Amino acid sequence: MFPRMQHRGLEFRHVERDAYKAELRHVEGHGDYWLIHQQSKPHVVAHVHLPKTETEFDNILGFCLGQNHWCEYIENDLSFLCVIAGFNAAELTPKYPDFISERVYALSDATRWWYEYGKECISIK
Repeated sequence: MFPRMQHRGLEFRHVERDAYKAELRHVEGHGDYWLIHQQSKPHVVAHVHLPKTETEFDNILGFCLGQNHWCEYIENDLSFLCVIAGFNAAELTPKYPDFISERVYALSDATRWWYEYGKECISIK
């Protein structure tokens, strides 16, 4: 129905610049994609989606929710959203709920990192 009513955005909080590293990758036939790599354990990688319209944002968010993909965005900022792309499973704490919460916190921090430093990364590109 309305994905932003089902999944609220995050509040902004400062994240250190060196906690994550952004990488622009070109995928043949699909175009350029931004990935955010966590520099500490569990080395989560987040894929940054840059929708052009509010409708496209809602479509991506709705798809992620429907497919159970972990995604985050900053409340009242519809210029991007981050979707978990991968992590190093061997580095996760092997007990519940830590092995889930570590990934959730890392994805949330990656989203906050892109909110703070993403425009700078795009301009350097």
